[in-house]
Amino acid sequence: MARPNSARMRAIKRALADRDGAGCFYCGHPFATLLGATVDHLIPQSVLPGWALMNLVLACRPCNEAKADQLPQVFLRAAGCAPLPRRPHPFVTTIAALAARLARVELRHQVTTTVVTAGR
Repeated sequence: MARPNSARMRAIKRALADRDGAGCFYCGHPFATLLGATVDHLIPQSVLPGWALMNLVLACRPCNEAKADQLPQVFLRAAGCAPLPRRPHPFVTTIAALAARLARVELRHQVTTTVVTAGR
């Protein structure tokens, strides 16, 4: 992806700040400038690969590093935090619901393959 302060990353940060506000999505810490903001994948890339804006949020470095490769619900619950009292973007809600549903389906329906070899 783009370097932390490249023109592309600055454009992504501006778009996210316009959509969600210029503060950490998790703890609400306001950013004086977007240089201090990091971009976090709301649904981790291991679950939902890509850089679609609907899956990105601004986060302060401590929250981004603490969340790591977790779903936001798991991270906030482990941190003893409740989500901020604001309505999430409809795309974020949809993506989170789909990821949770996919995780449940994947656990229930693990595919096993049997290799059959023909003997001579």
